[in-house]
Amino acid sequence: MIDIREILVRIFSAIFLSMCTGSCMFVFWMALRKIFADRIYPKVYDVILKIILIAYYVPAGYLLVNIFFDNGYVFDFTGTIINVFYAIALFWLAGAIATVLKFGERTFRIRREKERCFPCKMYVQKIFEDCKRELGIRRSIEVLQGYRIQIPMTAGILKPCVFLPVEDMEEEQLKTCIYHELTHYKKHDIFWNYIACLMVCIHWYCPWIRTVFRKNDEWSEVICDLSVIGYVGSAKHYFTTIFEMSQKSQGIKAYRAACLFESQDSLEQRIYYAMMYRKQKKIKYAAVITMTVIFCGMSVTSTLAVSKGYQKVYTKWVQETEIEEEAEIVETEEISYEEKTAILRDEIGDKIKKINMKNNDVRTLKESIKSGKRIRYKKIYAKQNQVIEISVAGDKKFQNIKVGIVDKNNNIRYIQDNKVEEVIHAFIIKKEGIYNVFIESENKDEVEIIAMIALEKSE
Repeated sequence: MIDIREILVRIFSAIFLSMCTGSCMFVFWMALRKIFADRIYPKVYDVILKIILIAYYVPAGYLLVNIFFDNGYVFDFTGTIINVFYAIALFWLAGAIATVLKFGERTFRIRREKERCFPCKMYVQKIFEDCKRELGIRRSIEVLQGYRIQIPMTAGILKPCVFLPVEDMEEEQLKTCIYHELTHYKKHDIFWNYIACLMVCIHWYCPWIRTVFRKNDEWSEVICDLSVIGYVGSAKHYFTTIFEMSQKSQGIKAYRAACLFESQDSLEQRIYYAMMYRKQKKIKYAAVITMTVIFCGMSVTSTLAVSKGYQKVYTKWVQETEIEEEAEIVETEEISYEEKTAILRDEIGDKIKKINMKNNDVRTLKESIKSGKRIRYKKIYAKQNQVIEISVAGDKKFQNIKVGIVDKNNNIRYIQDNKVEEVIHAFIIKKEGIYNVFIESENKDEVEIIAMIALEKSE
């Protein structure tokens, strides 16, 4: 039977371990980018960054712990651990919902703006189609204009659309904007943007996750800039167009799309990278191979270390909480029940089973008891001062369960407890003879129980 508690533990363990793996890889990426700087072609940095985005989804650490580092304690749970994971689940869910709503609102805005837009003029459509052919794009892409659109942008995965301002632009300026937006489409930047958004929704609790998101945006723009400059032919003309557009943009961050301009700081950084990487005369394959090997080696090592560390910490947590809870159980078990006496009632239909116990014997029995019913185990031969110990555990808390022994004259000695998960009591035999053990339930629902009956000498 599937235990929802174990599933909960495994899900959040997988989320946490994938966050650790992705974060370690991102730290290595940041460090190696500073070390190698312009010796590596920017597309290599961008590809590795996309791999890091995927790493935040792949539970590599969880698989290592589950397959190679499982020692019998990992993903096991105690009451304390489950309570902690319940709290984590509620905390995570609240943050995830808030983040999803935030991104959802931005997506809704762009859809609402699309409804307010209208088809472009014929000459704009012609230039747009010419740019598409030049970039080798065959798919039909809608191009719209709107009075509320202040800067060119691209949105949509299944139905891609390019948005342009209504104002008239010079042909070269218009081509620059269209090249930029179509390059975003050709590089699948909108798709990766949504991947990054979902990553933030899942790992919103990670303090640097938005830095990962921002770096993905920045490097998408850098790669796009370098590609478009190749078509435009002049970096000065290209960035002049972007700068002029930036003077008109307000509130553009409200959209979930690929834009020509996002902020003054990002524009300055894009110009810096464009100038730096345009000076590269050829790809330095030795530097690329060296950085890739270092990155892969550090990533694998960190994933193994994080997984092993999680296994050790979780194992210690389980062991410590088990000891605490076992101590509480032992303390509970030491509470003695008050024995009561009565005459066995015949109006209840007994379910009788013969077990024929004598000397030092132990029997474990699994039964199902309906409300108002009784099970009787016959023929336990006990001598004076021997002990019949009865332990009954159920799949749910009991209400009014009776456990006792019956002598040959139908005299019973029994105990009764309410709302417990286990009843344990030792009946000391005062007179040698044949006894029966009975378990009677007044629980309102049917109860699955496991009973253990032991016949042993009195201490």
